[in-house]
Formats: sequence, structure tokens, C-alpha cells
Amino acid sequence: MTRRTLLGASVFAAVSAATGCSDSSSQSGTASGGATGTLDWWDHFSSFKRLNDDWAKTQSSPLKTNVAHTYYDASKATQAFQLAHQANKMPDVYSNVIGLPLPALVSGKWVHEVTIPADIKSKLPKDAFTEGITQLDGKLYGFPMFSFRQSSTLVWVNKDHWSKAGLDPNNVPTDYAAFKDALGKLKSAGIQPLTLAIGADGGRIRDQVDDMAQVAGFPGYQGLQFTTGEYAYHHDAYVTVIEFLKQLNDDKLIMPGSNNFGVVDARTRYASGAVGTFIDGIWCAGGSKALAPTIVDKLASGQILVPTSGMDPWCYRGRPAATYFVSADSKNPDAAGKLIASFMSDDYQKGMVEAMDQPPLNLDLVASSNVVDAYKKGVEYCKKNVFLMPQAIVKNPAVARIDALRKPVTPHVGNIVQGYLGGSIKDLKAELKKLSDATSADRAQALTKAKAAGAKVSEADYVFSDWKPGQDYGAAK
Repeated sequence: MTRRTLLGASVFAAVSAATGCSDSSSQSGTASGGATGTLDWWDHFSSFKRLNDDWAKTQSSPLKTNVAHTYYDASKATQAFQLAHQANKMPDVYSNVIGLPLPALVSGKWVHEVTIPADIKSKLPKDAFTEGITQLDGKLYGFPMFSFRQSSTLVWVNKDHWSKAGLDPNNVPTDYAAFKDALGKLKSAGIQPLTLAIGADGGRIRDQVDDMAQVAGFPGYQGLQFTTGEYAYHHDAYVTVIEFLKQLNDDKLIMPGSNNFGVVDARTRYASGAVGTFIDGIWCAGGSKALAPTIVDKLASGQILVPTSGMDPWCYRGRPAATYFVSADSKNPDAAGKLIASFMSDDYQKGMVEAMDQPPLNLDLVASSNVVDAYKKGVEYCKKNVFLMPQAIVKNPAVARIDALRKPVTPHVGNIVQGYLGGSIKDLKAELKKLSDATSADRAQALTKAKAAGAKVSEADYVFSDWKPGQDYGAAK
């Protein structure tokens, strides 16, 4: 699972998720005086579970219907939603976790157009609504609630364990050699050094390798180079990152079993105190708190790792997609749209920040909020080091026609990491080259079909020769 569809849906990628609870689902709802019927709301945000349970109760009265909130953990959400869609029993409101770009969601009858009140629209940045990402053919399907300035690959440490090993938890090493040395000291102190969410479908480790490749020098996003428009997963930056993970694994610095851990499994080890270090997203603070509240006082965070000391830890993200959708199956789309609109209220936004999950669109809310320093530190890092990337769909909205025809390519980077660490893949660069070629071929077939259907698109739409590292790509591009 990945959070990437929330962060630029024009690149075909499986979507977003990072959660903590191990139960597959849990539901909360309440009857309210004068309310009739039920409005079903499903999502995968573990850090928001209590907030959303309570919000469902408070919104039942103004919406004049009983709002029932159901939480699914990341490893179960996509399958649950797919099965519900096949049975025409989707909830009225659901989180963006399907793994398809907006054009495919529309053509596949997943989503219903929504109407956002003017006062809600006024709270959102003007560029929050992007053709092909949050709207299609002028019809709005949702709005983003989270900032694109976030990362899935921060370093989270347990203060007690690091102090016991003679390490400074407030000064987490930033480069490969120093980080590996710190893990060795944890191991010598009898502490399990590190865990990663390498298992399940490989989605999380894929995201993290994409992040680490960017700071290692890859000039693009998910294998796509910004200046040439070509796929190059076999770039030296990807090889460097995966070889580093292999070193950690071979030196037994990664917790046994991590190659099979999904996000829930790995974060549970960290939150319970079974491991000293965990590489996870900015939302780790809230997800860990949801699992084990006592971990909160032991949280400390560091930036994404770079191969060599002094390198700029710069990452790039696209415009965020809609966080929630109204289902095409909804019998009450008007109330469903109003529920989504209510998430921009001051009370909900405050609760969202304090849940310490993905940071809100307005990052300035975090500094004055009641959250732990480790979370504030992570948000500040992202504010300074995560930049807006160029996107073909922003340059030419007709690229949405290509996205609707693209297919998932496997094995993806996460699967390749699984195989390389496990020993079934011997020639890493050759396997990455196969992925580059397969992804290029998939885009080519989709582009050919889109052009045959009348779309005015070309490979040039993916080329941004004026892109420069370390800065936001211009909104007018």
C-alpha cells in the first residue's frame, strides 16, 4: 500500500495507506433524534479512528441521517473496497485507497460528482482543484485535505533504546555509514536495531525506495525522469539504495521477519518497544500512539537517509488528489458530499492535526498545536525539503486519457527488493531494467490507444527540460 495517489494521481501508482491497528475493521455509529437512514463512511486512517468515530456521531444530527464510520487497516482496505464495488455495495463515503487514477475511477463507476459549498472552497488553495486529479471534464470529485509536503521515509527512534546504546536520539544520523554504525551499537547493547515494512504487497518499501532514490540523486519520481520523460528504475541511485538495504539485511541489523511484515506488523514492533528504530512516514507518531499510547513520550525522529554526509535530502511530490470520494452507489450523495465538506471545519482540522497523521494543507497549524516535538520536527523537515514536482497531467489535462488506460506493472520496485533481500533475485540492475522497459511499454500502449481515440497527447507531455532540483516547479507550467 502507498499514500501516493493522494500525492499526484497522474502517475499510475497504487494508493495510499499507513495504519496501525491490527483488527481488519471496526465500526462506530449512533442514532440521532430525527435522523433517518444510514450514511456509511469507510476509511483506512488509523490515527484518525477515534476522531472519525466521534465525528460520525456529531454529524448525524445536522445531516439528518445516522452516520456509521468503519475503519479498515491498510492491509485489508483495498480488498474490502474492491469486493464491495463488485457487489454494488460500496459505502457512501470512502477514503482514496483503491489504487486507480481519477479517470479510471470515473470510467469504472467508482465515484460520484460532489458539490462543495462556496465557504468550504474559500478555505482551500486555488490550485487544490486540478483537472485529472481532483476533477474531470469540469466535474469535481473531491478535494485534498493533506499537504503534499510529506514523506513516507523518515527515521523514527525509541529514545530509551538509543540512550541505552549510548546514542543521542535527538541527533539521528543522516547518512548511510553513520546510520549503519548506530544500528551496530544498538545490536551490541542487546537491542533489536531496525524494522521495515518490506512484506505484504511491497507497496510501502517501494515508496521508501522511491524516496531514498530521489535523495540519492534520481531526478524524478517513481522511476520517471523529469527532464527526459523516460523511465529509468535501473538508474544508479536505485541500485545504491537497494544495495544499502541488502547490506543492513546481510549484517542482521534488520529485525528477522521484516521481509514478511506489512505496515501494521512493523509499526506494532516499534510501538511496543521491541525494536529501536523504524523507517516510516510522517504519520508514524499518530499510528504508533493508536497502537500503544505509552510510546508517545519515547518518540524521536530524523530525516530521510542520504548516501553521503552533506547531500541535500530533497524529495518531490505531485499535487495531492482527493482524500475522500462519494461512491457511485450512494443513495444519498448530497449528504455524503456534505459530510466530506465538514472535514474542513475548524474543529475537525484541529482534531486532524492533533491525531499526528498526514499533515494538513495548512502546515502552519502544526507549530502551535498540541503534538509531540518529534512530529513537529518531521513536519518542519518536510516543509524545507519536499518540493512540488512537474506533472504531465498538469501540463496537459488530456493525459488523463492515458492514465485511464494504464495497468499495474509487476514485479514493481517493492517486489524486487523483497526478492533481492530474500535471495531469489541475483542480478539487481537487470531486474530493474526489466521494470523500466515494462513500465515504458505500458505507457506506450496506453498513449497509442488514447491517441487513436482522439486524445491530443504525446510523449513530449512527460518532458520537463526546465526542471531544476531543490525548488517547487512553477504552478503555471
